[in-house]
Amino acid sequence: MSKDGHKAWSAPFLRWAGSKRQLLPTLMRAWIGGGTYFEPFAGSACLFFALKPSKAVLGDINKKLMDVYMTVRQHPRLVYRALVQLPSSSEFYYEIRDKDHSSMDPIGRAAAFIYLNRNCFNGVYRTNKEGKFNVPRGRNTGSLPSEALIYRCSIALRASKLLSADFFEVIDGVSRNDFVYLDPPYSTSSRRAYGEYGYGSFEKSDLGRLESALKYIDSVGAKFLLSYADSSDIEPLKKEWNYTRVQVRRNVSGFSSSRRLASEVVISNSDLGKASLVEI
Repeated sequence: MSKDGHKAWSAPFLRWAGSKRQLLPTLMRAWIGGGTYFEPFAGSACLFFALKPSKAVLGDINKKLMDVYMTVRQHPRLVYRALVQLPSSSEFYYEIRDKDHSSMDPIGRAAAFIYLNRNCFNGVYRTNKEGKFNVPRGRNTGSLPSEALIYRCSIALRASKLLSADFFEVIDGVSRNDFVYLDPPYSTSSRRAYGEYGYGSFEKSDLGRLESALKYIDSVGAKFLLSYADSSDIEPLKKEWNYTRVQVRRNVSGFSSSRRLASEVVISNSDLGKASLVEI
């Protein structure tokens, strides 16, 4: 629930490894409305759909992801109809995973993306160096998003500018009283990425640029909120800004029996208040 007691406006229609569903109460309390909402690492856009800001800019370097958002915004019912026609079988999963999606129309591509996302292992988005999605089918993946959910998300997206771009380009238009939520992929010294979120996504070497982005946001009078793994790599940002630690439950290897608590930090240039662990 938000700081004024309201529930999330909508859940996202995509699964996403590293989703911030557990942190939503903390993140929603930190939101300062009034200006434009920016989210340069959209992913499943969990916070965006929970808040439904009246004006927003969503961006991600993953063009296929942003194309899905554009199509759902324009044709939610057509996407749903195409989605539910796809067979729920292991054979079909690998057939559509290995298909050349560039030969499909935008509706078909969006449906295929959502289908793979909802049926893949643990909501992971990973590609090889050629940009080919290569995540195996998961177990106990749950159901496809409902027509009502996809339509509800399309309504939220109507007030948004959608960009497929580097995070610095997405925040280029930030001005006074705007709010920026940054949730980059966690790429720390102790963890190597092998195509997670796609090759060319956020890496440890980008942390310096991230710090510059936060300083830019602050300099124009906007507010930012950053969530990241609690590691030594992020210490310079914790020293410069307000932060709080939060404990979240993570699945190890995707199995619920292997859940463990992981420490993350939420960093901001405004007062964060007291955060708490929320299990979902």
